[in-house]
Amino acid sequence: MRLRHGPIRTGAALAAALLTAIGATVSMPVAASADPGLADQYVTWTDVPDTPLAAGTVSVAAVASSGLPVRYTSSSTDVCTVDGDVVTLHRQGRCTIRGTQPGNASFAAAEPASTTFAVLGRAQRITWARTPDTPVTAGTVRVSATASSGLPVAYTSGTPRTCTVRGGTVTLVGGGTCTVRAGQPGDDEYAPAPHAEDSFDVARSGQAVTFTRPDDASLATRTVRVAATATSGLPVAVTSADRHVCTVRRHLVTLVGAGTCVLRADQPGNARYSPAARVVRAFAVGRGRQHITFPVPGPAAVAAGTVTIAPAANSGLPVTVAGAAPAVCTVAGGTVTLHAVGTCVLRATRPATANWTAAPDVEVRFTVGRGAQQVTFPAPPPTAAGAGTLTLAAAATSGLPVTYAAATPAVCTVAGAVVTLVRAGTCTVHADQPGDAAWEPAARATATFTVTGDAQTVTLAPVPDTRLTDGTVTLRAAATSGLPVRFSAAPRDVCTARGAVVTLRTPGRCTVTAAQPGDAGHAAAPPVRHTFTVTRGAQRITVTQPPARNVLDGPFTVAATASSYLPVVLSSGSPHVCTVAGTTVTPVAAGACIVRADQPGNDQWAPAPRAGRTVRIAPAAQTVAFPAPPAAAVSDGTVTLTATATSGLPVTYTTGGDACTVAGATVTPLAAGACVLVAHQDGDHRFAAAPDVTATLTVLRDPPPVTVPAAPPAAGGLGSTAGGATVGGAAVTVHGGGFKPGSAVQVVMYSAPQRLGTTYAAADGTFALLVVVPAGLDRGGHTLLAAGLAADNTLRLLSTPVTVSAAAAALPVTGGPVRTLAVLGAWAVLIGTVLRLLGRRGWPHRWTYRARHALT
Repeated sequence: MRLRHGPIRTGAALAAALLTAIGATVSMPVAASADPGLADQYVTWTDVPDTPLAAGTVSVAAVASSGLPVRYTSSSTDVCTVDGDVVTLHRQGRCTIRGTQPGNASFAAAEPASTTFAVLGRAQRITWARTPDTPVTAGTVRVSATASSGLPVAYTSGTPRTCTVRGGTVTLVGGGTCTVRAGQPGDDEYAPAPHAEDSFDVARSGQAVTFTRPDDASLATRTVRVAATATSGLPVAVTSADRHVCTVRRHLVTLVGAGTCVLRADQPGNARYSPAARVVRAFAVGRGRQHITFPVPGPAAVAAGTVTIAPAANSGLPVTVAGAAPAVCTVAGGTVTLHAVGTCVLRATRPATANWTAAPDVEVRFTVGRGAQQVTFPAPPPTAAGAGTLTLAAAATSGLPVTYAAATPAVCTVAGAVVTLVRAGTCTVHADQPGDAAWEPAARATATFTVTGDAQTVTLAPVPDTRLTDGTVTLRAAATSGLPVRFSAAPRDVCTARGAVVTLRTPGRCTVTAAQPGDAGHAAAPPVRHTFTVTRGAQRITVTQPPARNVLDGPFTVAATASSYLPVVLSSGSPHVCTVAGTTVTPVAAGACIVRADQPGNDQWAPAPRAGRTVRIAPAAQTVAFPAPPAAAVSDGTVTLTATATSGLPVTYTTGGDACTVAGATVTPLAAGACVLVAHQDGDHRFAAAPDVTATLTVLRDPPPVTVPAAPPAAGGLGSTAGGATVGGAAVTVHGGGFKPGSAVQVVMYSAPQRLGTTYAAADGTFALLVVVPAGLDRGGHTLLAAGLAADNTLRLLSTPVTVSAAAAALPVTGGPVRTLAVLGAWAVLIGTVLRLLGRRGWPHRWTYRARHALT
């Protein structure tokens, strides 16, 4: 069904027919008609302007397109409430009013619509009480501003370097102009007030410097400390007016020349204090008295060669030093050169200058004697007698030559620095240095070492890294003496040795030692060590090859074993194709399923090389079922396709003809003809693509207007309860078949065509309609005709002859009194008249139904 403009006339006609049917009912059932659907409606608002809170109330207006009254509710009850169409304003904010129309028997409920407007607060302003100019020393000052609303005022400082504000108290920070801002943010009733400012001057305080004059001083004083303070407590800067006489750093005056030291004290002020007046102080600086400090170098050995001296004058000026005993020592700068044993005499002088008086001469003396020395005599290492000789290496700190003497001639003898080894035993040698004119004799030094038997060495063949599973390793070693070699191995938890056989116990680092302890003619050979790694045993994995399978074949098992008999761990190398849990492999998609096998090893076995197998997982097959859609005309609108795939995956559709187009599962007929549709399912990771399936939609021509012929055709095929004879005013049920489902079927009575009623064909193409035979028909033969559309959109006419033999008034009446039926008929006529008048106005036409294929 579709909406049609102005079908209320049809409603009126139906009401009249219903009246006639009620009045003519004689022991016959009357069929009930279906209720029409509800019409749509919508709500439209008239904008509400922003409104001051002082207005108190405001009216709102919204209309429903149905003309039904609109109901109002407030979505912001804290700001406003509504009663009827009057909105009461409570505080400033955003007021939202919601309009609804719940519908009635003819109209569905409208979608709610809202309007929003601002509730404006009352205006307020701020008035300042003038703040007088205030000196910074006052510390704080009170300010005062009031809002016309009587609400509290908040203060902020616009010049925080000059003043800060807390509450109504202003704290003065420095000199300048202090600006204070006053604000009032408003409340539920009042809007924020415009900011207002008050400014006043803050004057800086004066200050003075106190600077005590220093006493006169001599240059020897070096430094003088001065003190200068300001009444403000701020630091005072002191500077020198003549840097050739004195300099100043942090109130410490350094005297650099004779004369008058002039000092200046300044305090530049800050934000709170003005600069202080400069204060100048001066004092006399006289020449300093010099004296020489000359540390005595102390006794020195002539062998030392030189001695450094460091005489100094308190003036810091250079001191001149001269030697008085040149045979013993001479002076050049700060270095004294020693020549012979005796007493070294030195004299220091410092003449006067413009700033300093001459210093008294200073003389120092110190003794120059012979130097002490000592002999260092490292003992030779133990040496085999077979070596024959060795060279000694004693040395004196003086650098003078050392002499040697053998204390054990039976074991060794000495000639010069060469020792001749006689036999095995302990060899003792003395070393002496007798001194000379510059050096005292050194104390005797003695060295003792062992003369051993003939030396020998051991050669040990290296052992490669060996797997624990090999069990044992045989060592190979030989001594140059030909004596038997002894073996040991450590640590014992990794390996042990018995003879030349090493038993491997656990993985780790095994160190083997080869030694030969010597005998009467041979010294012990230095032990030889070699370390090798005892590695874990090697293992390998064997994996069975599973056969190829389909993705829907379900889980399968994979068998894998390690040569070590340790458990093998299986995992998936392609989790998007298959997953692995234990030995069970579950396909999840088509593709190459890679199963990995690993054995991580343990203390005895190294991890096995990874093994694996690849199983081809084929996609599952699927088919598409595509039932042909029923024939449809272009005017019938779209047709929904219902193809399905056995995989459950969505089906897509295409068409190559001009009779229709397809979008998703919706086909739109375009022109009469055959629309060939193709259903596709391209598959996914589990299913292969399904074979395409085609179906044909027959697009019919649009139906022609159903017209009633001027004369009844002898078509036949129409049945009725009249049985071929009836009377005027009687109710007759007419029925037939072969019509297009859902299309309109009109029943007409001949000779002169009179329309008795209209109904719609059922899903099987049949219809049945209760009609009233017109009371004014002539007696005799007439024809009932049913006109509509056949399934192929062609005109279908069915007819049956009927004989009218008497008027309705002559027939017996059963049921209620005729008066009641007459009253009901009058009401039906009145309702029909109202509907006809409303139909002329035209406004309800959007919500009334019409048949898809209208009769003409």
